[in-house]
Amino acid sequence: MSSRGLIAGFLFVIILSFVLVLGYGAVTRWMDERKASLIRSHLEESRVSYITGNPDDFLYVDFYYDPTGRYRSVWFDFLEGVNMKGKIYVRVYDTRGVFSNKTGTVLLDQFKKELEVIYPFIESVALDMDTDIVAKFHTKEEIPLGYFYQGEYHLWEK
Repeated sequence: MSSRGLIAGFLFVIILSFVLVLGYGAVTRWMDERKASLIRSHLEESRVSYITGNPDDFLYVDFYYDPTGRYRSVWFDFLEGVNMKGKIYVRVYDTRGVFSNKTGTVLLDQFKKELEVIYPFIESVALDMDTDIVAKFHTKEEIPLGYFYQGEYHLWEK
């Protein structure tokens, strides 16, 4: 009887040691190497606040800070005169169909309406919407529809 208890205790210790070793976790080195800037952290927090603050009608948004102007060549390649250096770049994707079947001034008014809902969430970083923000509006399929630059809304034209 005591040999069964000894074997059971021995097996219990072995199983427990496997559980403890397998359950031991550590952050891998590569996850700790990249540090987020304060502005990047704030923009990500603003994105989450916008989504949770508008659960029924939020659009998919991304916020980026562009200290060097490098995003201009990637996202505004066809447009002349767009300067993104030191600006907050806002990408808005129409995931709810609010831009669908609209053209001209109606579409521009919808861009304005959506950006005015988004702006208060990044207002502490972008103090002046007209000078600190560059926005681009897309369909769900990432087809550009228009953009906001220096206080004006424009339709996207190639």
